[in-house]
Amino acid sequence: MPISKPHSTLGATNTSSCVDLALYLEKENNELDLLQQKVISSLEKIALEKRKQFFFTHSENNISTNEVISTIDNNIKRLGKKDAKYFAPTINFSPQELKHILSTITNKVDIENVWALNDNEYISFNDKIKEYTKEIMSNYAKNFNRADKGLKTGNDLVYFGKIEHFRKFKGTDEEVLNKTYKAGDFKPGINSHVHLIVSRKDKTQRLKLTPTTKERSTTRSIGGNTYHVGFDRMNWINMNEESFDNFFQYKRPEREKFINQYILKKGSPIEKASLLNEIETKEKLIKNTIKYDQNHTHNTSKGRSR
Repeated sequence: MPISKPHSTLGATNTSSCVDLALYLEKENNELDLLQQKVISSLEKIALEKRKQFFFTHSENNISTNEVISTIDNNIKRLGKKDAKYFAPTINFSPQELKHILSTITNKVDIENVWALNDNEYISFNDKIKEYTKEIMSNYAKNFNRADKGLKTGNDLVYFGKIEHFRKFKGTDEEVLNKTYKAGDFKPGINSHVHLIVSRKDKTQRLKLTPTTKERSTTRSIGGNTYHVGFDRMNWINMNEESFDNFFQYKRPEREKFINQYILKKGSPIEKASLLNEIETKEKLIKNTIKYDQNHTHNTSKGRSR
């Protein structure tokens, strides 16, 4: 399932400017700049330039880092000095999900990394991830249950997304500890994911939105006014999984479903055993159905050829 994590920030405080986070998210473009300096051919330089990723919003692409910083840092009406000003969700895909997305845009088999995609395939791959990200951010908005206050879709938020295609090994990774790779080496395979910077305030700057709150859904009344607070992170992940399956027409295996993964990881021994039995029964039924359909189609074809 796509793991959507509503981080407060990535290793820094989120009570002041987002400048450090925004500049940090330029790291892949900076590495492409270094590669451009090492090549001589102008065609190679242009090819590397086309691989750069820029920030995007619900309605715009190719947004500069300076605009991101200025917009987020100025969308803070009535926030105190110690209040969170923004959050930094991430969207991480499983290898199976990334493989499926790629299968919808190319007939290539076993793509090793994004460098194997031609320019058109690369653009299409990024465009699909951006469109799906917009669905995730609409789910984000809906999950606050503030539609009556005007918060209905991602277009009512102030956010910027940035796609990254590479990950590096850390010193604590098993592959580094067993000396298969060194810290800082690029991880093999397709590792595309999305970073987001989301303002604490909505576009109107009337609503405070906190995805890291412990409250899932609570209605409060103060001075005769009723308002809703809360954010259900598990519900958001479930919504995003459903959106992925619908958007990409993905037939998700039972073992990949978030709710099943959650039970298999944190459920009681009885719950785990019961779920595994249920999953195995469903998988067996699906396998038998596919086998029957294949045999039936084969026999029907033979009958027509006579």
